[in-house]
Amino acid sequence: MAEADKRLAPVPSASTLDDKEDEIIKPDFDEFADSEHEEDGWYAWLVVLAGCIQAMITLGASRAHGVYQEYYVIDEFAHAPTAAVSWIGSVQNTMLNLCGVFVGILSQIYDTRIMCAAGAFCMGVSFILASFSTQIWQLVLTQGMLYGSAASFPYILGVTVPLQWIRKRRGLALAVVYMGSGVGGMWISMVTRACIDSVGRAWSNRILGLVMMALGVGLAPLIKARRPARRPSKILDFSVVREWRFVFIAAASFFSMGPNTIPYILMPTYVADVLGQSGKLGSTLVTIINVSGIFGRFAAGVLSDRFGPVNMLIIWTLLAAYSQLGIWLPFRSVAASIASAALFGVTGSSIVGMILNALSHQYGVSRITYISGLIYMTYSLSSLGVVQTTTLMLDTVGHGTDYTWPIVYTGLLLVVATVILIVFRIKLSRKLLAFW
Repeated sequence: MAEADKRLAPVPSASTLDDKEDEIIKPDFDEFADSEHEEDGWYAWLVVLAGCIQAMITLGASRAHGVYQEYYVIDEFAHAPTAAVSWIGSVQNTMLNLCGVFVGILSQIYDTRIMCAAGAFCMGVSFILASFSTQIWQLVLTQGMLYGSAASFPYILGVTVPLQWIRKRRGLALAVVYMGSGVGGMWISMVTRACIDSVGRAWSNRILGLVMMALGVGLAPLIKARRPARRPSKILDFSVVREWRFVFIAAASFFSMGPNTIPYILMPTYVADVLGQSGKLGSTLVTIINVSGIFGRFAAGVLSDRFGPVNMLIIWTLLAAYSQLGIWLPFRSVAASIASAALFGVTGSSIVGMILNALSHQYGVSRITYISGLIYMTYSLSSLGVVQTTTLMLDTVGHGTDYTWPIVYTGLLLVVATVILIVFRIKLSRKLLAFW
């Protein structure tokens, strides 16, 4: 108990980062002392790069789904309710995160490289199957459920395994990994739009499916866990769920990561329905979110290493809320939409990685894949509920064209997350400049 109290003791200032790493992170790394490669070395950053590519083709593809959403709503399923079409993307995002807990369990037993390769292969197959789907329910099963479940393996492993290799610059490492989702969302959205316009939706699915399969399977050998796979004494260990720090992080995750996908989904249709602009502007806004997210993740990683992940998470979440309530909501113009997309890209798209960074600082990295899987499970449930509630608001209260309440709803969820994080930070330490 005394040792546990010591590990939870607040750190007085950002200047004592090295001391905090010695208290919390170093003992966790002792488990990996027999590895053939050292932490923070060249191989460690190679693993980070491989994780970046895996995030690119998984989370990046999910972030680019807004292009498909726009095409389905306006063209292929023009007479179907928006809420019905949105099941494709919401099920995809839900399964991508819900399966995280199962990936975490299996990663304690099986080789992470084999798991990553198998998931990437099935991920490509799912998109190819989606190319032959002509009904919404078929796309929910292929592009939604099958893709999300398969992509969960290279995604969860790609963002958590690198944490076992990096000690000194963990925030920067996570920033590099999650920058892949921004880069992926950028080029995948542009390629998707170009393919749909030139060769049709079906061939766009097939092309992307083959690209995902090639990159995911090809780089899977680098997603090597530094901790050898061994069966734990408890495969299902939910003791961490009762720990107060986990409860706060899970609650913040529920309210902040749920609305994380809304701008990606609604902005492409918003510019067509409200601003009367072409579909290309909608694709451009998705690209802006992803491009600005690259810089946002890098800044979040560097600043988190300097000032603490929880401290920066509060600021980033508050700014994400402002991008919705302070810019997108009151100003109905192309310029405001671009500004909102840019600010949300910098802040909102970085929240996922920052929460994972906060987890690693609170619990170490030996079981980070499993613990993060539990967090991603809360994210998946929130995402499914938020997306469906938002699109239902649009169809009913907004009659398909008034986006006021969906935007208000998204912004208020982020405000609630900010309040939870502030209370969490106060419980960790009342000292304003303490590193947390």
